[in-house]
Amino acid sequence: MRIGLVGFGAWGRMHAGAIARIPELSLAAVMCGSEASAGAAAAELPGVTVYRDFGALLRDKSVDLVDICAPNNLHAGMAVAALDAGKHVLLEKPMATTLADAERVVAAAERSGNYCAVGLELHVSKQWARVRELIGEGAIGRTRFANLTLFRRPFRGGSGGWRHTSERVGSWILEEPIHYIDLLLWYFRERGLPVEVSADGVPSPKGPGMYDAFTCTLRFADGAFAVFSQCLGGFEHSLVLEIAGDGGAIRTWWAGAMDRTQTPDFELKLQRAGAAEAEIVAVEKSGEVFEIEEQLRRLVADVPRRAPLVSARDALPSLRVCLEIERALAERRTIRLDW
Repeated sequence: MRIGLVGFGAWGRMHAGAIARIPELSLAAVMCGSEASAGAAAAELPGVTVYRDFGALLRDKSVDLVDICAPNNLHAGMAVAALDAGKHVLLEKPMATTLADAERVVAAAERSGNYCAVGLELHVSKQWARVRELIGEGAIGRTRFANLTLFRRPFRGGSGGWRHTSERVGSWILEEPIHYIDLLLWYFRERGLPVEVSADGVPSPKGPGMYDAFTCTLRFADGAFAVFSQCLGGFEHSLVLEIAGDGGAIRTWWAGAMDRTQTPDFELKLQRAGAAEAEIVAVEKSGEVFEIEEQLRRLVADVPRRAPLVSARDALPSLRVCLEIERALAERRTIRLDW
């Protein structure tokens, strides 16, 4: 399967490296947003065609699947164009910065019949997916509460400072927290979708939608609730999840020098109802560098079956919840959700 990669920044390079390690995939072309990144791609990827124009990449008949790692505001338009051009698509999260654009991606994916997956790769994580498996097995009973916290260094600006520009990033709620809102919806799947969200935060001087720290609460119809907090005033990269049901609890954490580290520390503990103490659940390895590679590896089997890990339609709820968190922060009020 021949891949056309869009974007050659930090995460684009990560995707390129992973593709090179998967024998059934090859990198056919790269589309770069600047002369600097085009020069880097030409130097680092001998034999790979480098484009500066997205349309040229779509016209390349050797490209089977377009892997989009561009700034957030470009995701929806590029995905729709690629699907309409007959290409399969792997689209970095968020799939769009507005609900209307996200629905355009869903419509294009379903109209084309081609493979279209959104890059919520924590669904294949040895750590975070194991939590979902334990919940599904009934290890903690009926899930009632979760608290998930991300403490990290400030976001890097990205090429041309796009992560620090509201019009390009969308918001800092869409940038990384969408991963963890998606996880919480997955963990509370049996409770249905949340019926309201509330939030409070510390605005950043960089612009609307950007918060140096924020906390949100998702409430479910049966009284269960989940809390997510992000602090960008920290150091290194640290995640902690505590989740409890009426028959047990889970605590798991992940820490590394940065989000792309190859050598993180992590642990997963489970307390079963009636057990004298918590047990350590073995986790082979965990981290986005591994999970991105696993999602790319799955393309080999998933594309022919048109079976995305997370489809555009399945990614809609977490995107909508993130947009409503933005609204709760901006309007300083609780937002009711009607699905």
